[in-house]
Amino acid sequence: MNLFILTAAIMSFSFDMAKSTKWIFNRRHIFKDDCVSGDGSEYRGTVSHSENGRQCLNWGIFHNIWGASVGIGNHNYCRNPNNYLMPWCRVQKGTVIVKEYCKIPQCSSSTPAVEPPVVQAEDTELTCGQTSEQKFYKVVGGSYTSIESQPWVVSILKSNGNLLCGGSLITPCWVLTAAHCFDGLEESEKPLKVYLGKNAINETDSSKEQKFMVDKMVIHRKYVASNYNNDIALLKIKNQDGGCAVKSETSRTVCLPPFRTQLPGGFQCRVAGYGKEQQYGSYSNVLKEGRVNLVPQSECRKTDYYGDLITGNMFCAANSNWTDDACSGDSGGPLVCNIAGRMFLFGVVSWGDGCAQRNKPGVYTKVSSYNRWIAKNTRRPQYTTGIIGMHDVMWGDSVLDPTARVMRASGSVNALELPGSAEDSEGPTPELNEDTAPRT
Repeated sequence: MNLFILTAAIMSFSFDMAKSTKWIFNRRHIFKDDCVSGDGSEYRGTVSHSENGRQCLNWGIFHNIWGASVGIGNHNYCRNPNNYLMPWCRVQKGTVIVKEYCKIPQCSSSTPAVEPPVVQAEDTELTCGQTSEQKFYKVVGGSYTSIESQPWVVSILKSNGNLLCGGSLITPCWVLTAAHCFDGLEESEKPLKVYLGKNAINETDSSKEQKFMVDKMVIHRKYVASNYNNDIALLKIKNQDGGCAVKSETSRTVCLPPFRTQLPGGFQCRVAGYGKEQQYGSYSNVLKEGRVNLVPQSECRKTDYYGDLITGNMFCAANSNWTDDACSGDSGGPLVCNIAGRMFLFGVVSWGDGCAQRNKPGVYTKVSSYNRWIAKNTRRPQYTTGIIGMHDVMWGDSVLDPTARVMRASGSVNALELPGSAEDSEGPTPELNEDTAPRT
């Protein structure tokens, strides 16, 4: 439908231009729909036959490893997503499917060409997890970072402008956050406002920020408020024009790891948020970022840590000196880990006993337990597969410690089945004691 509207708009624009410049009616004019420049990687026309006259097959029946930004979609028009010599398509040749070039003339310098409309950039599953700055600061400790270092960080504000929670942009239209953020939310605190690109909650920079309303809220149906099991939620966002997030240096999607992937203990990751600088202090309002190390599950389940309060859908992380941690107000925010130069969202800030307390690490919802739940509710499964097509590069043994018990299935992110995940069974739900609290 979008392609039809775009084509109609170009045709209408071309007709108006022809009338205004009084072109000779019988002169042949070739527009960019009908010709290519260079290798044709920018071609967005509607030629749908190969140079041998065979009908192109719909791109939608093949796995798209290039993303939507190269013109691939639910159509059969010739494209050049990988910078071949010229646009091409897949065709049926006898009993096999082959690639064939398309015969599209080159645009000449004298050809009056209609420039395509400016399309707002949108992150795809292949462009996630990229930052323009690399900084490492504390969340508890008082140092600050810029939004460019964590451009997927979302601030969720109440109607009065006060911070409710953090979140992470996982697709242009969806934010992942913590379910407990919405426990006891009063009607007077709605409607919620969602921001991307904020360096500070109490400041506004229109050149960096994007503002949204909540179009839909999905709380995990097995969320248990008494112990924060399955502490995960989705927000569908839209701006005043009904659109989603536009890619920029301050607004990007974060990558999701493959289903059930678990990094080894000691792996260093980053946590970010706008929350308190210390347990009983004031809210920072300014974005902070800190380094934390993943705590082995067996250690976090020790009695002097959290014991059986840690379910299979949680994990712990802390700084080795117990100085960096998420704190109150950081709930719902991201814990991200660098894998081969991309940032992957492994954890959602959930709960903890105090802030930066010895033997009391921060507790995070394990995002890789929820890929299928996220895919089902967002209807964007391509964002939950851990960058299919780059799987061996991103998740090979050369990237992760080969001696670690990394829970993944070689060649298939959905092949590994482990007991006790949120999507398979509810499992035991021990109660938290009064000293533990969510990070809101």
